Amino acid sequence: MSLLGNYKHSASSGSKVKNVPQLFIADKIFGLKQPYGDAAKRGNCSEALGYYILAKDPTREQAIDYATKKWKKIGGVSNTELQFAIECGFRMADELQAMQLARPEKYQERVFGKGADFGLNRDIHGFLDFSYFKKVPKPIVIDIKTTKRVPSSLDTCNFDHILQQSLYFSLLNKGGDNRRFALLYVSDKKTNYLEIPESILKSAWEIMKFNLQLIERLDERCKSKKDWLLSFPYPDLSSFYFSDKGFKQQITELYEEII
Repeated sequence: MSLLGNYKHSASSGSKVKNVPQLFIADKIFGLKQPYGDAAKRGNCSEALGYYILAKDPTREQAIDYATKKWKKIGGVSNTELQFAIECGFRMADELQAMQLARPEKYQERVFGKGADFGLNRDIHGFLDFSYFKKVPKPIVIDIKTTKRVPSSLDTCNFDHILQQSLYFSLLNKGGDNRRFALLYVSDKKTNYLEIPESILKSAWEIMKFNLQLIERLDERCKSKKDWLLSFPYPDLSSFYFSDKGFKQQITELYEEII
């Protein structure tokens, strides 16, 4: 019997099992979710602010008020991170408007795919950021990445970001929805728009699918929660993935039971 229950594949799961499989196990097998710090929440806030500016054309004061309320709603604490998110939101909107892209026609669009269509046992799902269909040569999805260090090219960006877009590209393409995909990196000081060639999306999808197939092989092999824990080395608890003290303690206790 599978211990993954109703699990569906996602881009985050594919990257998580590649980068820190112990986090995937903690989440999907033991129900222990890694807490999100303010650095992670700022992306949520700045993206929402960017969309709000594009959709509503508010005054600067109204936009800041919106972002402040959003920050509190998602549990943000640091005022420094809030101010960073606000500046990113304004830069994001400015960049898209300069590209003649105003309010996206779709935002946070949920996409699905049957696993069997891709040689997988589990279905796949995900969420798209900004989709544009009008005033563009070909429909495009722009994924917003808030960061303090903007990459100069696709060669220097986080490859997980390309893997993520490759999954969405494959889901849409299978259904005949052939959109372009791009990454928009935004900091409080600069932006960089990087469109991903279809050839890169296709090759990246093969890597993502390989990682998703690994999850399914583990699911078939592991008959107990202990089997899952024994499938990978002891986690490096000094890494930033385990910076939350409470979460780190929970993970430590998991492994103490089998050592």
